[in-house]
Amino acid sequence: MRRNPYALAAVAAAAVPGMVPVSTVPIATPAEDLEVAGVTGEDGRRVIVACPVTAAAGAELEKSVRVADSLSGSDLRDLVPEVLGFVTLPEGGRAAVTAAPEGVPLMFDRLASDRSLAASLGATLARIHSLRGYAAEATGVESFSAAALRAMHRSQVARLRAAQHLPAAVSQRWVRLLEDDELWDFTPVFTHADLSEEALFAREGRISTVQGWASARIGDPATDLAWLVAALDAEAFDDLYAAYVERLAVRPHPRLLERAQAVGEFAVGDWLLHGLDAEDPEIVEDARGMLADLEADLAQLARDEAEKAFDALRGDRAGDEDDQPEDDRPLEADGTR
Repeated sequence: MRRNPYALAAVAAAAVPGMVPVSTVPIATPAEDLEVAGVTGEDGRRVIVACPVTAAAGAELEKSVRVADSLSGSDLRDLVPEVLGFVTLPEGGRAAVTAAPEGVPLMFDRLASDRSLAASLGATLARIHSLRGYAAEATGVESFSAAALRAMHRSQVARLRAAQHLPAAVSQRWVRLLEDDELWDFTPVFTHADLSEEALFAREGRISTVQGWASARIGDPATDLAWLVAALDAEAFDDLYAAYVERLAVRPHPRLLERAQAVGEFAVGDWLLHGLDAEDPEIVEDARGMLADLEADLAQLARDEAEKAFDALRGDRAGDEDDQPEDDRPLEADGTR
């Protein structure tokens, strides 16, 4: 049964002692199986109520809230909305109430025009990736080794290749990337693993809140950078990455950005597999379109490299001709040798 904002306000009143709702507003969310509303109390407090519609949504909400609650005692406490309470639902599962995030949802186009905001996002990612080991373990998230994550990518790529869903150039590139031992020799760190515009909030030129921790894990930091490499223009990403490196507790892997690019590409393959498994033709068509774009980009890159190689070869030949020794035989009377 779908709940309207007033019913969600009643949930907030039941979950938070002393909360007397005076206004509500529905909040759009990409998750169709999650009902979300903002509620303001008579004392001015603003909270967010989230009610799962399905068991899967309930499990995801429980994990997100559990991780957020654990992080409230860590170095990331100022970024995570406070968990205020729960209400057991008649149909099963629990609704969760958290403090409303500070600021407004982050839009990518703001990062291109606001260099300080791009730098703040880079510093925020570095803080997440620098979370101390004991604090990361206390969240109870899954932990994956570099070898395990590499094996997962290999398995997904193998499925796509076996079913002949990959363009030849893309398939060759992905196999070559996964065979590169140095590229995958990294130290796993705490990651958000599902960053998006919906997860990030900004206030006064800085990232103020990070939410949506259901996918958090100890894994590859490239996962949190992959979507930014693809989504941001070069200048905005340079500002972000410079701040990331400066704020990071340790030096990043020397090929972190290369791996982030690869992880972003593999995500397209994962999206295609999801569409195939769900038998969703729209997702399949969307993913295949992205793979076709990648194939076109690789073809253009190959042409550019061939042209550069040809120009370099032509330049070498011209230099060789200029370096030829002059004939030092004496001239005849008619000017010939």
